[in-house]
Amino acid sequence: MKKNFFYPLLLIFLSLGACKGDSNEPGTQASSDNASENIAEATPDGIKTEISSKNDIFEGGLLEKIYSERNYESLWRNGEHIFSFYNSLAGADLEGLNFEDYHGEEIDRLLSAGDLDEDEAARLDLLLSDAFLTYARHLYYGKLDPRELNEFWGVKKEEKDLASLLKNTIEKGNFEEVLEGLKPNHQVYRDLKTSLAEYEKLKEENGVINKIPEGELINPGDKDGRIPAIAKRLKTLQVEVDTTALDSTYSEVLVEAVKKFQQSKSIQTDGIIGNSTISELNKSPKDRYKQILANLERWRWYPRDLGEHYIMVNIPNFKLAVVKDGDTVRQHNVIAGAKERQTPIFSDTIDHLVINPTWTVPPTIKSQDVLPKMAADPSYLQRNNMALTGPNGEAVNPSSVNWNSEAAKSYTFTQRAGPSNPLGRVKIMYPNKYLIYLHDTPAKSLFSQTDRAESSGCVRVENALDLAAYVVENQSEWTRDKIEKIVGSGETTIVKVDRPIQVHHFYWTAWRAGGETVFTNDVYDLDEKIYSKLVRK
Repeated sequence: MKKNFFYPLLLIFLSLGACKGDSNEPGTQASSDNASENIAEATPDGIKTEISSKNDIFEGGLLEKIYSERNYESLWRNGEHIFSFYNSLAGADLEGLNFEDYHGEEIDRLLSAGDLDEDEAARLDLLLSDAFLTYARHLYYGKLDPRELNEFWGVKKEEKDLASLLKNTIEKGNFEEVLEGLKPNHQVYRDLKTSLAEYEKLKEENGVINKIPEGELINPGDKDGRIPAIAKRLKTLQVEVDTTALDSTYSEVLVEAVKKFQQSKSIQTDGIIGNSTISELNKSPKDRYKQILANLERWRWYPRDLGEHYIMVNIPNFKLAVVKDGDTVRQHNVIAGAKERQTPIFSDTIDHLVINPTWTVPPTIKSQDVLPKMAADPSYLQRNNMALTGPNGEAVNPSSVNWNSEAAKSYTFTQRAGPSNPLGRVKIMYPNKYLIYLHDTPAKSLFSQTDRAESSGCVRVENALDLAAYVVENQSEWTRDKIEKIVGSGETTIVKVDRPIQVHHFYWTAWRAGGETVFTNDVYDLDEKIYSKLVRK
């Protein structure tokens, strides 16, 4: 990541007499005075001409509106305000963005110049305004549009009036405060900036790595020619391991190092080296750096206010956390949508629970799974405790239906409540356009898997009844005993939820824990898609 060579000077740009270099360098008091004088050369005609030429301007339409309202008078009259903004802009790289993307090099040149003519002064005024609007937009909304990258993106954000923000900030000069307020305020984002700096250094130090070949499983005590390379790779990746006296034996000491590595990558922590572990070992610091950049961008897409009380599902980590007043009060393992039936990324508010739910087969599962099974085996309906109804809710005799016909798609399949119902004993509802909810499952064994992208989109929750009881624990009439009795009765019961608890289905594959960066498998292959667009933008 390229670093601007003026940046260290800018940190002390207000210290009178502290800078002893070229008086025209950005950051000196003399250069602030010089900038004020130079920018004063900008005329309304010059600014109007510069806007109409649209040379490399990103926010042309918005700038036309802003400047026309002030008869194309210069916005940037205060030299200290100019360098206050410049100082903030020079830190774009620390956010995983690029100083050069905001006219950085040209602004450098113009600020470092001696005298500017009218055209150059108009150009500088416009570049500063365009840089502010673009940088502010990227900090708040992200550089990319998530809807163009993910058809299952449904997260909403409050709009920001960037034009008013520009005018008010120039007037007050509080650029650092304003731009800081646009950044994600989530701890994951702040921590990932630390990881970004670490992995920038690692990728420069380590360069290209040699791939460790995949092969047979390596169990503790086995001999394998790949062991020395594995140990050295672990050390390169900052996993503590002794590489002074290595042979081909998979020793107990190395097993512990491998387990630590597996845990940090959300791989089955068993010490057995399989191809999934080898694949993670073969990811270079540069690969991880890209992954961190993608996650920083993704966090810029998310809303800043998640609520005081919410449920957070991290899809690729297959974890659910309940957060109240900033503290995590519950955690559950989950099963998320398979790659071909992805869990959408969105937020909504819990409305009610259903104890002993029935299951209405959704359209995708009906067409892809149920109809082919009905065509092959007419007894499928009875064996799975299902009822069949027509378009008007009337009962339908399955023997009267041609299951290979187009008309078969109009029927509704409903599985009655019971031990084999795929929704288990409870579902937690927050009505949304995706028909997604949290629910129990009879398939408890799946929670022991590391990769739990197994569902058709909805999120299965381990110990879902415990979570449901928590959701209504403030409603005195809904005690845990009462819920258990209803479960035992088999009667389908709807429970209205009084307190507003949001559910966020988010997706992130890197975070920090215990002072280290943890990476998990990108189950929907979204990170590379984001990174490739970021570098081309």
